[in-house]
Amino acid sequence: MLVFALSVPTFAFAAGTGDNPTLTEDVLTPAEAAKKARLEAQPIGRPSDGGSGDIAPAVVDAPYKFLYTPSHKQERTYWCGPATVQVIDDYIGAFNAQSTYASYMGTTQDGTDFTLVDDALRNYSGKSYYYYGNLTESGFNTKVSDTLMNHLQPLAADVNIVASVWPNYNYNHSGHIIPIEAFDWRYMTIRINDVYNEADNYSGGGNTYGHTTYSQSVIWNGVYNHFRRAVVSAP
Repeated sequence: MLVFALSVPTFAFAAGTGDNPTLTEDVLTPAEAAKKARLEAQPIGRPSDGGSGDIAPAVVDAPYKFLYTPSHKQERTYWCGPATVQVIDDYIGAFNAQSTYASYMGTTQDGTDFTLVDDALRNYSGKSYYYYGNLTESGFNTKVSDTLMNHLQPLAADVNIVASVWPNYNYNHSGHIIPIEAFDWRYMTIRINDVYNEADNYSGGGNTYGHTTYSQSVIWNGVYNHFRRAVVSAP
């Protein structure tokens, strides 16, 4: 774990969070690829609650959806990936030990390769989850709203946390995997269920654990500044 003497310290990948920066392609089996293509070809239905279903600037028409996932704190400093899978899997209906997910995804002290999170969620939750990288802001917003509103599933994001941008965080973290459980485009907010508590790991760290609402711009900043610009979401 490397700690640099800066006014706002920055920690390397996996130092206190658990995001492995391995550049690997998300590989699907032929059957998985075919299923993903079929699901993506289906039209997105308009929701029956929570707004119009379209991202719109008018507050009265803007959609919103609030899921409430169980909280699970990551059990090791580099287990944000397994803990995020546990949070989502527990919400869907069943969950395993974080060590089970860590073993499945090959998590090491370098953290978890985010391209393997969708594999774990498909395997353990039985729901359709896929990795989407190189997202634009519009694409990110669409994945958030569609997955939560139309599929009623939490999703996961890979973020680079800059403390000057993220309220509650007092340190920079080059990579962190988080569950997303709610959004509200009326106020342009996103709620996460953070599996990591900075205060438990570093002197002067912030209270970051659990259900926390941030501005959409904060979460998108984290996704945008991560080299993957990726989420694991419904198709």
